[in-house]
Amino acid sequence: PREKFPLEEWVEQYEEDAFEPEITIFDAHHHLFDPRTQPKGWPVSPAMIKMIYTLKPHYGNKIVTCDATMRNTFGARCPAVVPYMAREMLRDIQGNGKGHQVVGSIYVESGWKAPGADPVWASAGEVDMAIEEHQKYPLLCQGIIGNVDLRLGAAIEPVLHKYAKNPLVKGVNYSLAWTDDKTFVGSPGATKGLAYDATFREGFALLSKYKFSFETWCYSPQVDDLVDLAQSFPKTTIIVSHIGMPLGLGKYEVSEVVPKWKDSMTALARNPNVFVKIGGMGMRPFGFGFDEWVRPPTSDALAEAFSPYVLFVIETFGIDRCMMESNFPMDKISCSYTVLFNGLKKIVRKFSQEDKQKLFELNAKRIYRVPLFPDGEADISL
Repeated sequence: PREKFPLEEWVEQYEEDAFEPEITIFDAHHHLFDPRTQPKGWPVSPAMIKMIYTLKPHYGNKIVTCDATMRNTFGARCPAVVPYMAREMLRDIQGNGKGHQVVGSIYVESGWKAPGADPVWASAGEVDMAIEEHQKYPLLCQGIIGNVDLRLGAAIEPVLHKYAKNPLVKGVNYSLAWTDDKTFVGSPGATKGLAYDATFREGFALLSKYKFSFETWCYSPQVDDLVDLAQSFPKTTIIVSHIGMPLGLGKYEVSEVVPKWKDSMTALARNPNVFVKIGGMGMRPFGFGFDEWVRPPTSDALAEAFSPYVLFVIETFGIDRCMMESNFPMDKISCSYTVLFNGLKKIVRKFSQEDKQKLFELNAKRIYRVPLFPDGEADISL
């Protein structure tokens, strides 16, 4: 076994048994990656990446987080440097042996970029990787959200055609997260107003032809852009990750951001083709700062902090258009997998059993068109 990275050491300081374990979970959003072998689009040479992983994990983490902007965005214990494939995720799900009953998951792309490849095909290899992980560990990646550069317009259609040949592929993610604040970063492929770009929309328009959803990680200022997209493409399912990420970092003051975010999300909710993933709140741009604690927080602390946001989204969009996500391993900077879902379950503890099952499992299966998993067909044993 390899040495542990700072993130792994920190999060293992605190764990809980699963709260309401009878409420099964279909995790609507997670990532897998191994920067040692996969092209993750890092702005450094392969030789530099190889060198980082010859060092002890603490030193490797230090190199990756030496840039203040990256550290402020993703935390001092960077999750992106920690190899995180299906085996690691299954360990997180198991927790202390009394973790949640996870019955499936949706894999979401996370920046695969093959060096020297045709830009149209540069990210296609990530879907193949996720399919392979699903074949080895059928519990995970029962649906796959790939990537293609929508900025290339109609040229992307061959990639969509290839994706459509595998029923595991359910849609395309393209992140619109952009900010002009220099203290943290957004998505490297995002620019201001990209959702209005004619060539981007040319690519976007092809998604419904292949029955693919569009989903995005955006910051709260881009939610209004999604409103226009939803109105312009009413036949395309749009899925907003991380509740539209109301910002609380850098120049963004929560007291000013949240009212504007609420207005934007209310406008977005008027479009019946839009759905929302509830999660991502462990990431630094929200401004909760749990990653700065000496020890990880309890689920009660998470529930108290997240509750106003979660309850607003559920009330605004309705039970049937919301689904719970772990966003692991990115949210791992704030807590363990079990503690995260404990916090989310505690927020809705007074909801009916039926509504809780929709939020944590059934809505995601319905929205992503995932067949109900036969009892006993898969387990989380390693």
